[in-house]
Amino acid sequence: MKKQVGIWMNTDKAVLVSLLNGKENEIQTIESDIESRSHNPREIKPGSRTGTVLMDVDKKMTQRKNHQMHNYFEKVIHSISSDTGEIYIFGPANTKKHFEKELKKRTQFNSLKLEIESADKMTQPQMVAKIKQHFERNGNYKN
Repeated sequence: MKKQVGIWMNTDKAVLVSLLNGKENEIQTIESDIESRSHNPREIKPGSRTGTVLMDVDKKMTQRKNHQMHNYFEKVIHSISSDTGEIYIFGPANTKKHFEKELKKRTQFNSLKLEIESADKMTQPQMVAKIKQHFERNGNYKN
């Protein structure tokens, strides 16, 4: 029997809820290391010199954030079990869309049914209820 996994995700954390036979099997929270805003003392200038090298501070911070996001997505991907058949991703902002792109790059996830939806912040019981409701509403509830 394939598992159904719902993932509520934003830049701070991801909550993975696994369902097996329509029942809550496992809940896992993965914290993100993505810095929301870091202060760089050279931030006032668009570029600054370090010796003879001109550094673009914005570019460096963007690369750093992209690297942190990639590491966060790797943690979440490794937490999805290999017997998963369907994934439902929801949450605020664009993190879920970036994660969906990352999943589609992986061959092991190409055969999975993948759905994405926008949602507000929620408590953990609300997340579980929304995931169960989603799979039940779409006729994907396995009894």
